[in-house]
Amino acid sequence: MRKIKLAVVGPSDSVDLIAEVAKEYDETIEIIALTYNDAAEVSALLVEYGDLPDGWVFSGKVPYNHAVAANMTKKPLLFIPHTGSSLYRVLFEIAYVEKLDISAISFDMISKQEIEETFTDMQLPADGIHVFDCDGIVSSADMTEYHYQLWKNGKTKMAVTSFQSTFIDLKKRGMTAFRIRPLRDNIRTTLDMAYRTVEAAAFKGSQISIQQIVIDDYANIVREAASTYEVKRIEAKLYSLLINYTEMVKGSIDTHGPGHYTIYSTRGAVEEVTQGFTIIPIQEEITRFLSVPVSGGIGFGQTAHAAEKNAYKALGFAKHGGKGNWMVVLDDKTVIGPLSSENYLKYSLRPDINYSGRMARQLKVGVTTFNRLLATMDKLGTDVIGADELAMSLSITPRSARRLLGTLVEQELAQVSHEETLYKGRPRKLYKLLIKEILYKVNKPVVN
Repeated sequence: MRKIKLAVVGPSDSVDLIAEVAKEYDETIEIIALTYNDAAEVSALLVEYGDLPDGWVFSGKVPYNHAVAANMTKKPLLFIPHTGSSLYRVLFEIAYVEKLDISAISFDMISKQEIEETFTDMQLPADGIHVFDCDGIVSSADMTEYHYQLWKNGKTKMAVTSFQSTFIDLKKRGMTAFRIRPLRDNIRTTLDMAYRTVEAAAFKGSQISIQQIVIDDYANIVREAASTYEVKRIEAKLYSLLINYTEMVKGSIDTHGPGHYTIYSTRGAVEEVTQGFTIIPIQEEITRFLSVPVSGGIGFGQTAHAAEKNAYKALGFAKHGGKGNWMVVLDDKTVIGPLSSENYLKYSLRPDINYSGRMARQLKVGVTTFNRLLATMDKLGTDVIGADELAMSLSITPRSARRLLGTLVEQELAQVSHEETLYKGRPRKLYKLLIKEILYKVNKPVVN
């Protein structure tokens, strides 16, 4: 294995910790330690060190956002997430080490949902929490003022921050403050991913693959479980299956939160294991050994940021289609899935204003739905379909499917073929889609 150079960027204490963990990788990773007093200095570091490192690893979301906004390098950018176990650690420190009242706290750079789930998991009251979550650029001065004003106005008793400078400033102002720091396990996972990402970009031209996998209706499962042990057993069974799957795709796995897992790999490995994005090899085992449905979103991109965005888009499509679905979103916005399903389709998210976009507006549906309709017609190999089958293929309600078919009839793009009686009651209508007319309209030139 060749040795790569990684620039590690963050506050001095975080960079020191990352560099210490990175000693475990001294045969494959050389660290360039770059520290700052304020995350606003990140863009200057990108300019100064430019192409020297093979990739950049940031100590958290804050400096990473600055790097993405600066858009000064094409090298892989990754950050160490301050979620899950990091949050558990700081809450444990507050409640059980310092023995402080945990009823009124302000947080930053962590989603409110994740904080509430963690509080619930630790059986702590979450009524008095305040959260500032931002995907863009925010200054440490603004963040300091956010926490300080809440405390000054009596709304909070302490703050938990991801900013080193905010932590120091709040302490100087006499406020009780705690700082979320990266955990060693998260550092190792990120370094593993950084190495694979750099290798993929340098030698294979492969894209990054990120998979977001969740237990569906996790909150209800926790609420209805006989005990927390029952929930932990479910998680343990799933984690065991996911480890096997992670090994198949030559990746690494991270627990993102309760019932939520992230797998990092490369496109080539995932494409091979899923047989060209058609199956999930552990789907049958999940169904056989787990009593709960599990959904997954697989995303690809040239950067970790792009792959993650596509993974969450894919997960959204999977959950929209029901429970236990796995979907894929490629870097060109092609949507594939559900994998290991009879309803498998491949279609594009990209709107075409002159063609399919125009048709979608005529039919009063989204471009994505129209593209799914075209994909369904291609897949079925027949031009006759009922509302129920169309609804299932498009992941819409039967009522919406009937409305769409009715609009197609009005536009003279479909005809009522015949009626079919499968059981006692009113017969259902079957529609003949006039495929040639639809495709002609899609590709008909626009006359200005």
